[in-house]
Amino acid sequence: MDTSAPVPAGEPVYGGTLRIAINRSINAKALDPIFADGTACDQVVNQYGETLVQLSPDGSEYLPCIATDWTISDDGMTYTFTIRDDVHFQVGEYQDGRLLTAEDVAYSLNRAHEKAWWNYIPYFEYAEAIDEHTVACHLEYANALFLYDLTSPSGVMIPQEEVDGWGEEEFGSHPIGTGPFKVVEHVPDQYTKLEKNPNYWGVEPYLDGLTYYIIVDEAQNMNALSTGEIDVSVNIAGDYIKQVKDNSNLVLAQGPQNRIAFCGYNMSDPILSDKRVRDAISMAVDRNQIVSAVYANGDGIACSLPIPVTCWLYDESLESLAPAYDPEGAKKLLEEAGYPNGFDIVLSVGQSDAYVRAATIIQAMLSQIGVNVEIQSITPTEMTDRLLNNTVQLFMRDGGQGGSTDPASFVGNFLDSSKLHTNYNAWCYEDPETDELVRKAAASTNQEERIEMYQELLKEAMDTDIGLFYATLNTSWGMQNNVHGYVLETGAVMRVCGLEGTGINIWLS
Repeated sequence: MDTSAPVPAGEPVYGGTLRIAINRSINAKALDPIFADGTACDQVVNQYGETLVQLSPDGSEYLPCIATDWTISDDGMTYTFTIRDDVHFQVGEYQDGRLLTAEDVAYSLNRAHEKAWWNYIPYFEYAEAIDEHTVACHLEYANALFLYDLTSPSGVMIPQEEVDGWGEEEFGSHPIGTGPFKVVEHVPDQYTKLEKNPNYWGVEPYLDGLTYYIIVDEAQNMNALSTGEIDVSVNIAGDYIKQVKDNSNLVLAQGPQNRIAFCGYNMSDPILSDKRVRDAISMAVDRNQIVSAVYANGDGIACSLPIPVTCWLYDESLESLAPAYDPEGAKKLLEEAGYPNGFDIVLSVGQSDAYVRAATIIQAMLSQIGVNVEIQSITPTEMTDRLLNNTVQLFMRDGGQGGSTDPASFVGNFLDSSKLHTNYNAWCYEDPETDELVRKAAASTNQEERIEMYQELLKEAMDTDIGLFYATLNTSWGMQNNVHGYVLETGAVMRVCGLEGTGINIWLS
């Protein structure tokens, strides 16, 4: 972790509103946990909502949250959770802040599994309330990722009355949860205001409220931080990192994420269905040049694998599985594939500067082997639609892909056919034998066996060449030096008030 020294904080004080800039739009539906489609939405959902369990800040363990404890059946297919008896929903339009029960937990998880846009927990069967404070979750097959999947914003607890009252299309504009802050105003693509939840069961927040501002342009984002219009930017990147370091009024917090950046190949596309074409693209791009140009200020490090360097499976020797930079070899492969003069192709990319810059570098490199790349920079909603409708060719999502330190949340999900056309498997990889290995690896409790199986899956992903993986990302937050009580987590979200023992409770001096 690299943090420049903040001014002495003194004793925490109550009060104030934290102003936070995020760089992606949030539409009218996206604050409903089942429609949250990126880290910008996650930033807000994780303040108003809570899940059964949470990841510790360093990502190494699961902490009790809505659930106080849990047991796992011997076959790994039933998880039984004890639910806290002092958790109240925030006051809403259709309920008055009533007590959360096991029925609410079952409703929330079943709804998320059935309706979440990205096929939430595909191996999940159903949840049932055993009694007022006990919930049993039944799986179709054992999977070591279940507790991690429960930490997703899609697993946030919500009251059915509010969903039914507002309707599926409107609930996201009036979301209700159990967290330390409540959403009081949401203006799509502009800002979202939250206030302290007076009936919160956990640690009392120091802050009175939060306001998230959508500032997509990175220069405007940096200007707002420099002039004090905002207190925090959770999306500092590129040369702006140095500007934060050089400003005595600002603080930089930087550290590794469980997150990778890549350019994916849709293998169901007529052109990209040919492995020789995919290999040619991978061989024509110098990953180190992308990292040197885009992440020169420490916001990413070179990594050519479908797992981050923070993953326990990661081994430098495995980097040799990636095709070496060889433009001339790439041209020969294209000629063999029937494209001696190249071809035209569309690269769908998000709107953040880092990904657009990387896309531009890829475009220039592919032009050297005759491939004409049209870059289409699109919103998160448009990207989600293209993934769901399978209308991408090459694609680069803002934020890449995050997960846990377990490779099941990366390469395991990437090769899982149950996640077709989602952010995990937009390359449309399908193979029954691989599906069997994915499930076996996730269900195993023997770490040596898991390492062996995930190495096999890693080799399959690289040999098939599902995408051009080029970096493990670092978190880079820029803050005014009067912001205190934050903890840099391995996830991309800045949690404003955390569970007891995490040390997270932001305050302003």
